[in-house]
Amino acid sequence: MRGRPSQGLVLRAHAKVNLGLWVGGKRPDGFHEVTTVIAPIELHDTIEITAVRSGIGIVADRATVPRGSDNIACKAAQCFFRETGIAAGCRISIRKRIPVGAGLGGGSSDAAAALVGLNRLHGRPLSRTRLSKLALELGSDVPAMLLGQPCAVRGRGERLRPLKLPRLRLLLYFPGYPIHTAWAYAELDRLRSRRRGPRRSLTEPRLSPKILAARLRQGELEKAAPMVRNSFEPVVFRRYPDLARAKRLMLEGGCCAAALSGSGSTVYGLMEKGLQDPMAALRRQGFSCIGTSSI
Repeated sequence: MRGRPSQGLVLRAHAKVNLGLWVGGKRPDGFHEVTTVIAPIELHDTIEITAVRSGIGIVADRATVPRGSDNIACKAAQCFFRETGIAAGCRISIRKRIPVGAGLGGGSSDAAAALVGLNRLHGRPLSRTRLSKLALELGSDVPAMLLGQPCAVRGRGERLRPLKLPRLRLLLYFPGYPIHTAWAYAELDRLRSRRRGPRRSLTEPRLSPKILAARLRQGELEKAAPMVRNSFEPVVFRRYPDLARAKRLMLEGGCCAAALSGSGSTVYGLMEKGLQDPMAALRRQGFSCIGTSSI
């Protein structure tokens, strides 16, 4: 997240894609065990934070953005003031460009930006460790978005390890509707419970972030492609076949890999440098995409 001082503070809250997402069974705390590689991308929201005497206000340029305490950035501000004991408030203005409910981490990134921005505005009273603990209270993706660089994520999102990745060319397809993460997890659990024998979560090959990152750094995209798979795809694609078709068209159009990001609804394609961009072919099939890159 890059910021500049003004009357308040302006930051970029970057979206992400999941380069592979393995979902295991439920943990004793009720969360699922996951392994994924999170890569921040150029697409971003713009967050402006202004200090005020009291209260927390949320302003956004899109009607789809929740207001008040339903907004995760507002919850982040509440956590910050509670943790620090600072008797003050803030106004958070969100210029929204990351679609809501898209699996791109927009809300999580906004929350992370709110934590970082408030900490800067008030003289950095919280250490990185304390900020990370607050981030995990807000959501499983928030600690990774707080880190702001490619990373391997394990557990429920609390175990992070920074990774070195090359700049990746990406194609994003957002269908115009959200997918609720709670629904996706519940459907995945139901699908697995109906299967006899070992649960699929225990028989699927677990993602190796270290190997995936190494292959991407070495430019071995064809070897990396089989690892870019998402445990949510069987349940999400069954209900939303247009997303399965988008993935198929990306692969047929020249993307070396394609997958659902998070629990959806965005499908992304990974493109090799110098090869044909499949965006025009997808548009002819009724799939409007945008091009971006990792950072």
